Amino acid sequence: MTRTRMKTGSGRAEDASPTAPRRRRVQRHLTAVAAASQLALALTACSEPEPERSFTVPSDLCGTPVPAAAVDAVLPSSGRTLKAHAASRTVGATHCRVSVDGTTVFSAISEWRVDPSVQKAARINPYIDIDEHTSADGTYMWSGKGGVRRAPCPVAAKEHPDRNQLFVRVLFYDEKFSDADAAKDLLLAYAQSVADSAACKGPTP
Repeated sequence: MTRTRMKTGSGRAEDASPTAPRRRRVQRHLTAVAAASQLALALTACSEPEPERSFTVPSDLCGTPVPAAAVDAVLPSSGRTLKAHAASRTVGATHCRVSVDGTTVFSAISEWRVDPSVQKAARINPYIDIDEHTSADGTYMWSGKGGVRRAPCPVAAKEHPDRNQLFVRVLFYDEKFSDADAAKDLLLAYAQSVADSAACKGPTP
């Protein structure tokens, strides 16, 4: 079939082949399909519910009272179950592991050490940098991955004459977590609670 070209009023040559209108209809159809697909994706994204938590934020870490707000700030935004477990709750021998849906999120630790150096206590964690910030009084160090604080514990220290320096640590294992302020708040809250315990201060008169 011989294809002819016609000139429009503007002088522009236009394809007069019978297949030209068909191609234009196909192109319009494909454009409409693409637009509809993009709209459907956008609507789907908007309609998907935000991740939710179905666990309760604890107000203690393996028996040590801590404000729920301090714990809440370091937990994932979604998850079904939360568990906190420690083989021992004795001050100076506690390693409280907090997990969400079976994955350990962070640990809260109290331990006795010989050396009173906060720097050395911070650097015993080779894979977690927790010495980005140091307090003005030199009693604690922290970063977005955790922190360590020397805590006064005169009563229990008498039972450990060879290791009478009590240190409290919090360590975060979630690679996505990096909030130095939240880490500091949890560290200070946990350390204060340990220092205020009957084991460290003695029974209340």
